[in-house]
Amino acid sequence: MKWFTRLTLWTGLACIVCSDPVAACSVSFLEAGENTYVARNMDWPEPEGVVVKNYRSVKKTALLPSPETTPYEWTSRWGSVTFDMYTAIPGVGKLNAPGCGLNEAGFYAAALFVDQPEYPEPNGKPVLRCAEVVRVLLDTCATVPEALARLNEFDVTKLEVGGLVYRLHWFLADRDGNAAIVEFPPENHGIMAVHFPPHYKTMTNNYYGPSYAALSRYVTFGGDKPIPGDDAKRTSDVRFVRNTFFSRQIIESGNVTRDNGFDLMSRVAQTEGNEGSQSRTVWTIVYDLKRLNLAWTAASNSARRTIDLRSLEFGCSPEVYSMNIQSAGEGDVTRAFGEKNEGTGCNAGFDSPTILPTQLSQELDSRITVAVTEEK
Repeated sequence: MKWFTRLTLWTGLACIVCSDPVAACSVSFLEAGENTYVARNMDWPEPEGVVVKNYRSVKKTALLPSPETTPYEWTSRWGSVTFDMYTAIPGVGKLNAPGCGLNEAGFYAAALFVDQPEYPEPNGKPVLRCAEVVRVLLDTCATVPEALARLNEFDVTKLEVGGLVYRLHWFLADRDGNAAIVEFPPENHGIMAVHFPPHYKTMTNNYYGPSYAALSRYVTFGGDKPIPGDDAKRTSDVRFVRNTFFSRQIIESGNVTRDNGFDLMSRVAQTEGNEGSQSRTVWTIVYDLKRLNLAWTAASNSARRTIDLRSLEFGCSPEVYSMNIQSAGEGDVTRAFGEKNEGTGCNAGFDSPTILPTQLSQELDSRITVAVTEEK
């Protein structure tokens, strides 16, 4: 079965595109003993989004290739759960790409906004728009080294559509404790920069090199400047320092938990709203890479909802399983995404029609309404 991502694209827009630099996020990798977590804040002007289950064994083709290029093609090897945001693009429809997610192999990938990346010009390889990097890596990779090798198979290209611009860099992690940061800083002129491993496994919305260098000015990192306090305006620089400082404290304690992840993200959360490159925190996710589960809270619902990927069926006939990130409810919502049923089939969900963009947008909206109603 072939599933072109240009069709699935209409279900939503990733939370990392903008016409002005208003997106902001924070992510941190926490590992100690047998526990391995990734904690992430999504800071974005619009709070709406969807949690989506993605299937394995689906053939896909890169979206919106230019006439002179060959679009990258791949088949999903792993199922995953992703957090997507959707927005209407005038004259186009509703676009979608995952902002972050975890697959059934314990591999995590996230895209965060960054200012003015310089992606390479196509040079003969198949091309993939930057908005689809997370999707490809979650579909095909089980480890960070595998993902870094996969990135050499295609040229990452920019995406500008309907006045919106994708400006992204990426954070990767796996259940074995590996982490990497991938980006295209303008001074590299299209050459990919890979930090593997980064000295500190944290990232915000500045390029990693300058962010890491700036740490040396702060106490406990070799300098005498105090760590920004709780009342400091949480710019990308401030969030990186606080994120790194408090994550190091957690890791050095010798034990990390899901609660640690949520507490850490509360220390870098934003409430200022839209100003400069900053946006309020609209949801927080903590992923357990070894136990293959996740929990999230949202601006409209502070109760934690959880999904256990080990209980999900990723190999059945495609049906759309999604849930409004801001919806009501609490606790384990795994059943809403189609659990395993004695090894075959799924026991919940919606049909996945191949229809026109406007129709699919309307269909998705109705599905989200149903999901919210059922949770209540």
